[in-house]
Amino acid sequence: MSRSLLIPSLIALSSALVCVAGCKPSAAANANAIEQSLPTRTVTVTNVSRGAVVSQVEVVGELRGIEEVRVFSQVADRIRTLTVDEGDKVKKGDLLATIWSEAQSEAVNQAEAALEAALANRDAAKDNVQRMRTLFESHSITASQLEGAEAQYRAAEAQARQATAGVASAGVAKSRTLVRAPISGIVSAVTLREGDLASGAPILTLVRPDRLKAVLRVPERYFFQMEPGMKVSVSPLAKRDQIVEAKLTLKGHVVDRTTRTGLVEIYLDNSADTLIAGSAVQATVELDRRDGVILIPAEAVILSIETDRTGMATVFVQDGDKARARSIKLGVRQENEFEVVEGLAAGESIIVRGAGFLRDGNPIRVAATKAEAGTSVDLKKAERDQ
Repeated sequence: MSRSLLIPSLIALSSALVCVAGCKPSAAANANAIEQSLPTRTVTVTNVSRGAVVSQVEVVGELRGIEEVRVFSQVADRIRTLTVDEGDKVKKGDLLATIWSEAQSEAVNQAEAALEAALANRDAAKDNVQRMRTLFESHSITASQLEGAEAQYRAAEAQARQATAGVASAGVAKSRTLVRAPISGIVSAVTLREGDLASGAPILTLVRPDRLKAVLRVPERYFFQMEPGMKVSVSPLAKRDQIVEAKLTLKGHVVDRTTRTGLVEIYLDNSADTLIAGSAVQATVELDRRDGVILIPAEAVILSIETDRTGMATVFVQDGDKARARSIKLGVRQENEFEVVEGLAAGESIIVRGAGFLRDGNPIRVAATKAEAGTSVDLKKAERDQ
């Protein structure tokens, strides 16, 4: 290209660039135009508040009696009758079972026969002493003969006392064939049945129902965090709405090498007789608690692919009739709420329902607060009607 053609071309290009630069709208004007083009969204809002973050663990265990007695037979023979079954209430001294007692009955008969013989021998010795005293007074016998008769009487009297003790002992042995309740309580388990040999194994187990304990096997990672005195909520698995508040009572000192669990116990007052020994329960143990933490509904938080790594997320804050995006840093999640570590202050209004449809600067219409949303307006219908 010749020099005469190049110069006019450059001049024309420069003029065009100047025109483009001068005619381009500003970034603020462009953002404002975008905001004007956004549709008005119907949303619900809530105020940022402070609350408590509670770290807790749920463990399943069983209820046992604090005072639990296993009842054994004192006679190694077969069970003749059982008078109770599982779940029966008994009082101290009530008959629980009978054991076959032929040997004990025979022992009583033998002891009574021995006693009769001893008493007869004693009476005969006594009569002999009286006769010998009469003869001694009439100088018919010597003093040594009288002393011999008296010694025979004392021996016969001792034999009579011994036979009396034998009868009592045989009676006690026979009474042991009647198994009676050592305490008042409930039959929690029957181990042996009629005809079983009552030797070495308990016949049944009694528990006092007014005080029970929840026995838990806690995974090792939580076991080391537990201490006596921690708050615990206990509820039967079959009746979850029945909740008993208590405190962790005992903590074991070893971890089972096979199950990697540790033993803890929670003592429970059951004076109302609403809990049943042997039933399965779920215990919620409060491991830690932090009060005064900023909490927001999980529904208000917009997560990103980086949230798990950085903890950063986005919420929309109400700014008059507009929604402003704000980056926040999350802490722990607690049920349907998130802890906010950075980015929000208590008292600010954030958008809950409808946040997923917003962009920064989006015009909004507040339909209700979060508490009113379920009763005052159908938000989905309002969105469709826009």
